[in-house]
Amino acid sequence: MIVLLTKSLLDERDRQLGKLPEFRNVKSVHTLSYEEVLDAHFCIVEYFHREGYGIGGVGIKEQASFVSTVERQFTGYGGHIVYETDYEQIATLCFGIIKNHPFYDGNKRTAFLCALLQLHKMGRLITVPESEFEDLMVSIADDSVKKKAAVKELEKKRIGNSVIKYLGRYLEKNSRKRARLNKTIKFRQLRQLVEANGFEFRNANRGTIDLVSIEERRKPRFFFRDTIERQELVLATIAYHGEGVDCPDNTVKLVRERCGLTDQDGFDGEVLLRDAQPTFQLINSYRSALQRLAYR
Repeated sequence: MIVLLTKSLLDERDRQLGKLPEFRNVKSVHTLSYEEVLDAHFCIVEYFHREGYGIGGVGIKEQASFVSTVERQFTGYGGHIVYETDYEQIATLCFGIIKNHPFYDGNKRTAFLCALLQLHKMGRLITVPESEFEDLMVSIADDSVKKKAAVKELEKKRIGNSVIKYLGRYLEKNSRKRARLNKTIKFRQLRQLVEANGFEFRNANRGTIDLVSIEERRKPRFFFRDTIERQELVLATIAYHGEGVDCPDNTVKLVRERCGLTDQDGFDGEVLLRDAQPTFQLINSYRSALQRLAYR
């Protein structure tokens, strides 16, 4: 996930990410890694800091709890995965974040956002009112979800993990496919998207232009201020005929792949037309529910 954070938060996010073990359980494009869950949390922190809402603490409270929470998506034994459907994997991660409290604060809000991000990866959107989805997070936190008739019916049938089964079915029933992107965009819009996510277009020459990433390296100098060296890495060379020209679909697809901005990366294709970062777009779309969750 590519996130846009203030420098102090980005530095802290990088510090905490560096302490986590290597993530190996990539069994589905719809599950979230350690990094993606951590990024979701820091985006929540960034948003609420900008909006003037207090947050009791930033980042991971206890590493083992965080790791086990994310690993819930892949729980299994004897080669058998406990949560087999994508919806149950979303449900168990959401449940784990809320009940395990791996973060100092914002656990319900982070769980709320992670569920939306995983559905985004599946190309789906929640169809229930945001207040109902908010109430679902609270019902997990206070265990009132266990009192629901559907959960009790699953327990009566001796079906294990009844709450996760219920939540998985809820997510499947109350979500729908996202509309497919079918509009063209101008090159200037593509440039804005690329630059907003840390990449650049450079070296326009005779109908082509380079898509590049910029790496900065600090070079220490004794007795003098350190210098910053910028190294340009060309990711792709594409056709370029002006800022106002429509971009062909295959060009947009290539740029998104090279920058990690595909639907599989959790980036909604429709964001290309709205000039927004997907994580913050979701936060903005559900900001009222997230604001209320801060006090529930």
